[in-house]
Amino acid sequence: MNHKHGGAGRKGRLLIIGGAENRVCGSGPLETFVELAGDEDARIVVITTATEVPEEVADEYSAVFGRLGVSSVRELRLLGRAAADDAATLRALEMATGVLFSGGDQSRIRTLVGSRTNELLKRRLDQEGLVIAGTSAGATAMGHWMILGGRGHDVAASTVKVGPGLGLLDNVLIDMHFNERGRLPRLMSGIALDIRLLGVGIDEDTAIVVGDGRFEVVGTGVVTVVDAGQATVAYAASDDEPMAMLDVSLHLLPAGCAFQMNDRLPAIGNMRGPEEG
Repeated sequence: MNHKHGGAGRKGRLLIIGGAENRVCGSGPLETFVELAGDEDARIVVITTATEVPEEVADEYSAVFGRLGVSSVRELRLLGRAAADDAATLRALEMATGVLFSGGDQSRIRTLVGSRTNELLKRRLDQEGLVIAGTSAGATAMGHWMILGGRGHDVAASTVKVGPGLGLLDNVLIDMHFNERGRLPRLMSGIALDIRLLGVGIDEDTAIVVGDGRFEVVGTGVVTVVDAGQATVAYAASDDEPMAMLDVSLHLLPAGCAFQMNDRLPAIGNMRGPEEG
């Protein structure tokens, strides 16, 4: 996969990882992130807001990116709104070619929503070719809405908890560690609450590369897409009771598959244009 990177006026890419990515050199999602961000010329910022062990996480990513030839890796903890609005934070992010949101507890990332950091990342993603990655908690935070928690075997309102996300990817609700933790009911519960959203469940060591209204799948697992755009939902009388959902489309996309989000069309094989080849 040969991706060109960076540049004013060029839209960036999102790399959304389902968690537990392979951190040994090979052909996994982190290698794709480094390639998109500029290979050995990449300037990477790791945002560790979500984790309780930021030093450990930052050291681990610095090591793996170092093995991939990247010498410029910086950690930003951003443990509150003041840090996310700070001028020094913004200067660091202006210099980055790639930004990675680590895993942990996604509720911690809510403090960044609507911040100057959030707005800068949106602008640089849309206009300057910035590459933004999120893994696990950092993955679900990419959407306008993010899953904050919830569990259960039924498609029910109580099975999922949703809150505002960073808004880097519109009209998509993302869940992670997907098949490993049996999260299809949780994702479908979230989609049932707003069938205009496209549900994307990403397995571990698996990612989607998003750009130009489509995504490609990389990694060792599967991406599950839930499309309820033509569905009928019968809501239950209480949050704990199961809902009825009719005519829901489900797509299972391993590496080498792609999905056109605007038209909601899956494909076996990638859909990149010749200018990206």
